[in-house]
Amino acid sequence: MKRICVGIGLMLAVTGCMVGPKYSRPDTRKPERYAQAPAPSDSITNLKWWDVYQDTTLQGLIRLAIEANYDLKIAIARVDEAKAVLGFNQANLFPFLDYRAQGRASEFRSSASQAGVGFPGNSVSLMGNISWEIDLWGRLRHANRAAYAELVSTDETRKSVYISLVAQVAELYFQLRGLDERLAITQRTFDTRKEYLRIIMLRFEKGQVSELDKLQAEQIAAAAESQLYSLERAAIITENAINVLLGRTYQPIRRGLENEAQAMPVEIPSGLPSELLERRPDICSAEQQLVAQTERVGIAVAIRFPALSLTGFLGVASPEVSNLFSGDAFVGSVTGQLAGPIFRFNQNKRRVEVERAKLQQVGFNYETTVLSAFAEVENSLAEIRTYRYEFKARQTQVAATEKSLMLSKALYDNGYTSFLQVLDAERELYNSQFEKSVALQSQLISTVRLYKALGGGW
Repeated sequence: MKRICVGIGLMLAVTGCMVGPKYSRPDTRKPERYAQAPAPSDSITNLKWWDVYQDTTLQGLIRLAIEANYDLKIAIARVDEAKAVLGFNQANLFPFLDYRAQGRASEFRSSASQAGVGFPGNSVSLMGNISWEIDLWGRLRHANRAAYAELVSTDETRKSVYISLVAQVAELYFQLRGLDERLAITQRTFDTRKEYLRIIMLRFEKGQVSELDKLQAEQIAAAAESQLYSLERAAIITENAINVLLGRTYQPIRRGLENEAQAMPVEIPSGLPSELLERRPDICSAEQQLVAQTERVGIAVAIRFPALSLTGFLGVASPEVSNLFSGDAFVGSVTGQLAGPIFRFNQNKRRVEVERAKLQQVGFNYETTVLSAFAEVENSLAEIRTYRYEFKARQTQVAATEKSLMLSKALYDNGYTSFLQVLDAERELYNSQFEKSVALQSQLISTVRLYKALGGGW
């Protein structure tokens, strides 16, 4: 027994050997600063989403989504699954202990025994079985590290789903409030055009205007009415999209602040590009996938080396129950086995090549994820800057077209111009108000996308 213990101790001493590659983060190219950012500064992601958006109705919708969204629940369940897989792999590092109890009673009389079909009679045994694979080359430890990396990757994916969920709710909410605003603009325009049509019809009946003026008035009134139905349809579709994120069937969505009343930061800091590698959950998830695949290469390399395992049993056995726990009933055995491949037509070598090829693929995916992340930040910064300027220009445009329509109506009422000029001015006013609403909505949504692209603060 002493020699057995010494042998086990020697085998444990060599279990520190690990074959296979060690992970190192790829030297990813990253810019020193964002081209679309005014200057390096603290990131907006240092703020929580409820600090950025003060609309309490929007905050309530986001909280409901976090509690009830099914995609987020799936992501959380996958984290639980990854934890269980990690625990399963960790168990392989330790000895397995099983038990077995057996009893047999038999009787063979003289003729049966003489016929050669007899075997020992009564017996009772209680056995404990042990089996243990000694991790000489790190195969089990590589598997354990791969499972841990998968767990971290899955948790980062959960964070990514969380961020995307909050961003989707905010985007759809601003889109819905934008549709509400454009619906109100279109309703006012339709009411105005109906009044134009009523006046033109009266004048036409009195012979004061041509039929062309009447037809043009009918045309623009019908165009505004059709736009009302289009906007109503879009609003219902947007409400349904929000309800799906909230994990429920259709319900009217509560409205809070209008888009023009939303508090927007004057300057939105983006932080340093180097911070993005640590903050974006999708980048962190892709990196952990790279870690896991590196460990799988180690598993494939370790399979090429011999495996050492110990098996044994310890217990008591006796033909009589009364003598089962006597000193003479003791039975035990320990067996060590070293087994390894000799010639398998390069099968194990090809296994390593397969895992290394997969490692290349996962590495390229990581690089692509990083590049896409930087592009998303740059695009969002450009959108915020350009939509801000576009919104200011649209405000100037609306003010000018309002005055132009007022002057055109005065000229028409006094007979100095045709009704066509009034229609053109009115159409320009409607289009400018409509585009101003779209520009403001896009500005708010671009802020949400920047917050999401920077990967934090939620």
